[in-house]
Amino acid sequence: MSENTLDNEEFDAVVLGTGLVESIIASELAAADKKVLHVDRNPYYGGNFACFTLSAFVEWAIEYRDQRQTPLVDIFVGSIDSDSPTFSVRDVGELKQAAAMPNSPKSSGPALRLFDRLSAYIADTQTLPEGNSITERLAKLLENDRKYAIELAPKVAYCRGELIDLVIDAGIGEYVQFKGVEHNYIVRDDIVERVPDSKGDIFASDALSLIEKRKLMKLMTAITDDENFTQLLGDCSDMNFAHFLEAKFKLSGKLLDSVIYAVARAESRDELTARAGCERVQKYVKSIGRYGRMAYLCAMYGGGSEIAQSFCRLCAVSAGTYILSEDVRSIESRDGDNHGFSVQLAHGRVFAKQLVLDPCYAPDSLPADFAISRALCILDYPVFGEDTTATLSYVAGNDAVSMLYTTQATLTAPSGQSVVYAWTKGRLSDTRALLLRALTTVRGSLAQPLFTALFEARDLQPVENSLPRLVYTGAPDSTLDFDSAVRLAQQVVTKLLS
Repeated sequence: MSENTLDNEEFDAVVLGTGLVESIIASELAAADKKVLHVDRNPYYGGNFACFTLSAFVEWAIEYRDQRQTPLVDIFVGSIDSDSPTFSVRDVGELKQAAAMPNSPKSSGPALRLFDRLSAYIADTQTLPEGNSITERLAKLLENDRKYAIELAPKVAYCRGELIDLVIDAGIGEYVQFKGVEHNYIVRDDIVERVPDSKGDIFASDALSLIEKRKLMKLMTAITDDENFTQLLGDCSDMNFAHFLEAKFKLSGKLLDSVIYAVARAESRDELTARAGCERVQKYVKSIGRYGRMAYLCAMYGGGSEIAQSFCRLCAVSAGTYILSEDVRSIESRDGDNHGFSVQLAHGRVFAKQLVLDPCYAPDSLPADFAISRALCILDYPVFGEDTTATLSYVAGNDAVSMLYTTQATLTAPSGQSVVYAWTKGRLSDTRALLLRALTTVRGSLAQPLFTALFEARDLQPVENSLPRLVYTGAPDSTLDFDSAVRLAQQVVTKLLS
């Protein structure tokens, strides 16, 4: 800010971070007539849910990511074979040092400038190819730079889920648009098959035998019957979901995997209890028909970031104040927790009765053991269709990789291209091969990769804090949908307003 107007001002709540959770909290508090200040140190909305153009994604990897949360980003331009150079972006700030190196070429075009930034991170054991093939590829990609919407944590919304209900209740439908997710696929034994998601689809499916169709119809009818739901579970609530389906409905093979991974969205065969699995299947089936034949909706222009911005606008409508590109220098308790907090910003000090913050704003936060490995790949062809959005589950043994396919249908990729996301629990060193195999299987022989990135996302755990007026949020989890983020935000709001 060129002129500070907030110095020594007091707020009912200061919210640090503009991720989806923080943005919902800020808007709900402002709607409850609380005086709210919403701050983000970055020049963009969304926090760990942010969405970028292609060049801005590279900028995020080099300059803006929190190294505690994302220790490394590996980038490939073109193919991902063993001969392709890997740009391993590790230390934030290396770029500025590299730009001053005597041997760094002075480039004026955007592709050459981007190449210069990446070339500082070439793996030690690799060399750049002769000529300017990578620069040419980057130049081709950057012709459509603003048509890409690259998400850090891609997710979809259940048609009958908490997020859509909140969007309707909050009245922000004019701020954010959604499109139906037309298809749901399961990838098993390197074969991609569409999962039937309605009674009509089940009966029309050529992939299912008559007996399998009857079993699936019996399952859908039983689980969606609210009156008989408890009776159906009986004393099996804590039973493993896969074992429950085998015992109760005689499911097996690909039909069993489809229900576990593509409908209940389990991340491993041992993850869900019978109750949790049945509740997920019920939610999926009941979502079908609310806005068409699909169970999910995908936000236009890039999910979490667009939705977070919508709640930021709602906060402003309720007289909340929000500031981007404002560094948070320090946070101190004011003479005990009953007096709130003093927050030193780059342009002044403000006071807060209550404080909500993304853990990345706590300098003593440490990376948790839990990690999510993520990958994204821009393809030169829309393998599942030009105007289509799809969810996929790549099954590998007893575990699964969640995947999302987007195109120009959601205005997240140029015409004639597509973006495929893949993510799974675990460290990147352990899951890299699995993620790349999932991406390779899905693209098949129809498409070639233009740009690929892999990175690890860790949650942060602040040092134990018992102050009742200070609340930490958290990073996006590994689920496919937004509902866990909405529930966390609503829990925080309930706590603060009580």
